[in-house]
Amino acid sequence: MNSIDLNDLPILKEFSIIAYKWLSEQYPNSDHKENFDPSSELVFPIRWKTNIETGVFEWVVSDMGSITLRLGGMEGNRRNPAPIFYLSLLKKEGVGFQWADPDGNFVSFPDPTIVNDVKTRVQLYLDSVS
Repeated sequence: MNSIDLNDLPILKEFSIIAYKWLSEQYPNSDHKENFDPSSELVFPIRWKTNIETGVFEWVVSDMGSITLRLGGMEGNRRNPAPIFYLSLLKKEGVGFQWADPDGNFVSFPDPTIVNDVKTRVQLYLDSVS
């Protein structure tokens, strides 16, 4: 794995914008009204609440290449709630940037399988609190 330098920052931001656009299509903002312009949200970190299963969750996308899904209802109002789903960009020699889970395993993103992964993580959380 290579370290990230200042020249990588625009690349990280571009990956983050792509991630945001894909995630916001899959998980629309539950607070938006009609005729909302999603480009107005591109101030990092980008945060929005969405309804998944029976809960309210918050997505956070940073310009440094990380994606976090965390509690978004009343439970999420505490400082830095624990992540339910998390990906970050890793820089690998000869490959460039790749999305990875917290254990450093490569994750294909954006990819429809992410929706299933998120659903599984959310269901694990909901089962643990019921």
